[in-house]
Amino acid sequence: MDRKTEFFKLFVAHQGALRAFLGSLIRDRHSRDDVFQDLSLTLWEQLDSYDVSRPFGPWARGIAARKILERRRQDARFPLTFSPETIQAVIDAYDRREASVSQRATALRQCVDALPGTSKELLTLKYEECIPAEEIGRRTGRSPDAIYQAFSRLLDRLEECVEGRMKVQDGVI
Repeated sequence: MDRKTEFFKLFVAHQGALRAFLGSLIRDRHSRDDVFQDLSLTLWEQLDSYDVSRPFGPWARGIAARKILERRRQDARFPLTFSPETIQAVIDAYDRREASVSQRATALRQCVDALPGTSKELLTLKYEECIPAEEIGRRTGRSPDAIYQAFSRLLDRLEECVEGRMKVQDGVI
């Protein structure tokens, strides 16, 4: 996949989070939309400076924060409600949250990979193919109640596995 296509996929995947980030710092919708458009163009122009081995979100939020502060310096009436220090604190909070979510997603993938084939098949039917429990029961020769119980046990098992992996990553164990 070429660099532009990869960038576009990352941008689309992070677009909502970037808008939320801007919304957390800029109350006026029109100003927020203007900054988002400017940010989008800047991210595209700086495509070559993006290191694909690093997370996209923090890189894009850093540029967004600079855009916000740049707008404030250019226009004292720009509706910025927070100080630069507060903006940096918000960026840091987003980065910590993103890192945590990424670690949990990795742990979940590892836990799913470790499941037996029948459990993976149930997850695929339910979450990838969006098949209702009643239909899964018909396909597997089980009652809907048995399917619901299987999902309950499976989700408990995955939650326990993810929590265990997170404790190991955090050095708690």
